[in-house]
Amino acid sequence: MTTRSTVFRRLIRYVRPYSHWVAMTVAASLAVAAIEIVLGKFLERMVQSGDQTPGEIVLLIAGMILIGMPCRYLIKYASAQFSVRALRDMRNELVRRIGDLPLPSVERKLTGDLISRLTQDTGILQTFFIQHFANLFYLPVVFTGALIILLLTSWKLVLSSLVLLPLGMVVAGLLTNSMQSISEQVQTKFGRLSAMAQDSIAGLSVIKACNAQALFVERYSSLMREAVQQSLRLEKRYAALGPIAILCLTAPVVFVIVYGGHLITLGELNAGGIILFLYLLAFVLQPVGSAPELMARIQEASGAARRLFEALDWPTERQGENRHQAGPDSVPVLLHNLTFSYDGEHKVLDGISFQLHREETLAIVGASGGGKSTLFKLLCGFYEPGETDGTLQVFGRPLADWNLAELRTQISVVSQESYLFPATVAENIGYGRLDATRDEIVAAARAANAHDFIMQLPEGYETVLGERGGNLSGGQKQRIAVARAFLKKAPLLLLDEPTSALDTVSEAYVQAALKQLMAGRSVIVIAHRLSTVLQADRILVFDQGKIAESGTHEQLMRMDGVYKKLYAYQLAKEPEPETDKDKDVRERGASVVLEAGIL
Repeated sequence: MTTRSTVFRRLIRYVRPYSHWVAMTVAASLAVAAIEIVLGKFLERMVQSGDQTPGEIVLLIAGMILIGMPCRYLIKYASAQFSVRALRDMRNELVRRIGDLPLPSVERKLTGDLISRLTQDTGILQTFFIQHFANLFYLPVVFTGALIILLLTSWKLVLSSLVLLPLGMVVAGLLTNSMQSISEQVQTKFGRLSAMAQDSIAGLSVIKACNAQALFVERYSSLMREAVQQSLRLEKRYAALGPIAILCLTAPVVFVIVYGGHLITLGELNAGGIILFLYLLAFVLQPVGSAPELMARIQEASGAARRLFEALDWPTERQGENRHQAGPDSVPVLLHNLTFSYDGEHKVLDGISFQLHREETLAIVGASGGGKSTLFKLLCGFYEPGETDGTLQVFGRPLADWNLAELRTQISVVSQESYLFPATVAENIGYGRLDATRDEIVAAARAANAHDFIMQLPEGYETVLGERGGNLSGGQKQRIAVARAFLKKAPLLLLDEPTSALDTVSEAYVQAALKQLMAGRSVIVIAHRLSTVLQADRILVFDQGKIAESGTHEQLMRMDGVYKKLYAYQLAKEPEPETDKDKDVRERGASVVLEAGIL
C-alpha cells in the first residue's frame, strides 16, 4: 500500500518543473511570518517607551502593510501558478494513461469513476495547494518565532497559557486519523454516482421504453444515501475539530489576562510585555488552531493523490517498438489452432484455423456468442492470446511482434454502431487519418455516399454533432463511419454487422458505400444479412467457438448443416415488398456509387 510520504514524494515530481513558483510561495510565507513577529517587538517598545508620535506609529503600520500585502498576494498568486500547472501536467498524463490502457482494463472500470479522478480528485489537490500549501511553511515559522520570543519574555506565562494545547492536539489527531480513508470512500462513491448518472442519460430511451425510471431513481438514491452518509462522517470530524480549535484559541487568552495581571503585580512583567504577549500569542495559537484542519486537508489531499496515482499505475497496453508495414505478398490474416478465453475457463474461440487471402471477402456467420466479435477484438490487438493459445498473424507477422498502434493503421473497422464524437462532421471523418486535407475528407464523404446529406446540415462539414451523433439518423452515422474508413485507406477491412440495425432505405445507401469501400481490400465481415453473405468469396460458420463449416453459399447449402439452418431462420426471411420509393432510393444510391467511383 502506498504511504502518505510516498504519495507526496510522487507529487514533487509534478511540482519540480515549477519550483521557482514554489520558492516564491515559501519566501513570501517566511517574509509574512517575519514581519508579524517583528511588528510585535515594535509594539512592545512603543508601549514601554511611550514617546512615539502618532505620525511614527502611522508610518510603522503603513510600512508593515506595504510590505505584508504584496507578500500575501504573492503567496496566493505563486501557489496558484505552480498548482494549476502541476495538476495540468498530471491530468494530461492521466488522460494519456487512460488512452494507453488495455481495452479489458477499461471495460472493467466505471467511466464515471475515471471522470471523478480527472475532475474531483485533481480539484481537491488544487484546492489544497492554493489554500493550504503555504501554511506548511508559514505556520511552523511564525509559531517557532513567536514561541521563542514569548518564552524569553515570560516562560511561566507561556507554560500556564498553553497547558491545554497537548490535550487538544491528541484529540485532533484521533479525529483526523481516519479522514484519509473516509475521504477516499467518499470520492469512490461519488465516482460510482457519476457513472450511474452517465449511464442513465445515455440509456434514457431504453429506460423510458421499459418504464424503469423508478428503478433507476431508487438505485441512484440508494447509492446517494451511502455517499451522503460517508460525507457526513467526514463533515462530523470537521465539525468536531472546530470546538477544539476554539478551545485552543480562547483558553490561553484567558490565562494571559488573569495570570499576566498577577505577574505585573509581582513585578515580573510590564505592560509592554503583556501587549507583546497578547499580540504574539495569536501567532502561537493560530498554527495550533489551524493544525487539526490542516492535518485533515493533508489527509484528504493524500487520499485524492493516492487515487490519481493508482490510476497512473494501471498497466498500459503493450508498447512494442517493432514497426512493420503490410508487404505486397504477405497474407492479411492467418489463424492456426487459435484458442481464447476471457476468464481463463470458458473458451470463446476453440481451435480456430483459417487464412484470409489478398482482396478476398470472408463472411463469418453464426449464432450470438459464437466468438465472431471476439475475433475482431483479437485482430485489432484489443485482446491478445497467450503464448500457448495458437497462432494469430496479421500481414505475415505474429500479433506479439506488432507495434499495436502501427497494427491499427493497417486496419479499418466499421461496426454496428459507430461512435461519433461531439465535434464537427469534418473532424469526425478526419479521425480516420489525422493529417488529411479538407479535399481528402470531402472525397471520402463522397465515396461513402455521405456528401449530399452533409451539405444539407446547417453548417455543412462544420456542423457540430451531438453526443454520439445524436442529431443524425442511424444510416447517416454509418455513412460517416464508412467515410472515416475510406479516408484511412487501410488494406484490411473489418465489418461488424454494419447494416444490421438499419431500415431498408438506410441500408441501401450504406450497402452502396460499403461496396465501394470493399473494392481492392481484404475484408472480413460479420454478417446477418443475406445480401452481404452472397457477395462474400467464402463463408465461415462459427458454432460455439469453433468453425463448423466453410465454403461458398452454394456449397454450404448443399451440406444441409448449421449454415442451412441459420439461412432458414435468419437469412431466408421473405423481404418486405419493395415500394416505388425504396426502388428509387436504391437506384439513386447505385448512381451515387458510380459517381464516387468516377471521382
